[in-house]
Amino acid sequence: MAVLLALPAVAQQVVVPGTATRGAFIADKDGLTLPAGDLTVAELIDSVAGYLCRNYLFDPEVVEKARGFTLQRPISLDAVGSEEMLYALLAARSLAAIPIDELRGVYQIVALGDDARSNRPSLPIAAIPWRTPEEILRRPRLRELVMTAVDVRHADAQQLAQALRAHFSMHGAWQPGMPTACASEQHTLLLHGYRDQIAQTIVMVQQIDRLSAPIPAAPDLLQRLEALEREVAELRQQQAQRQDAGR
Repeated sequence: MAVLLALPAVAQQVVVPGTATRGAFIADKDGLTLPAGDLTVAELIDSVAGYLCRNYLFDPEVVEKARGFTLQRPISLDAVGSEEMLYALLAARSLAAIPIDELRGVYQIVALGDDARSNRPSLPIAAIPWRTPEEILRRPRLRELVMTAVDVRHADAQQLAQALRAHFSMHGAWQPGMPTACASEQHTLLLHGYRDQIAQTIVMVQQIDRLSAPIPAAPDLLQRLEALEREVAELRQQQAQRQDAGR
């Protein structure tokens, strides 16, 4: 995936006005500055949207329910850092940014909590973006919800999935964003969860797969020794023939 993070064209821009308790959110050629003080989730979303020239669509009732944040000091972020900060803070409030049209920079902010009426996650699994392992490893710090498939050549994907589920269960009861694993066949492992955690899992799976590769059969030392003795004998015979020819 090649997603371009657009930088603002102007030298300085107020993306979110200041208030009586904090300064303004400023975007300039050096990045986006989040001011010290109290920030609402909506202000955070609007500031990153303005800086990256994106549209983050959200239901005000959903976002306004989320608690805001208090910064003791201002934070300056570049394009990559502002996206990573937004996704991390959204995850801290059980929210996530889901792409609607990445090429046009349109995303939707959704709540990850369960729907009390249906007792099912409010985010449909089909809405979670699919990323290749290579894409995930290129940005291993982004707390984005993703799904991916890892090919394993030597290890058993079903055994790996069972081991990973046992490992993930140590984190407590499942909640949206917690990594999950399953095997679609012997050599394909399916992973779902936050991108930064899935990146670590991919690296671990690839290491296990390499260690599971069969060790090349060691050559028969006796046969090798016999071959070397024959070679030495032939060399001695050739040397003796040259000596006899020189007399």
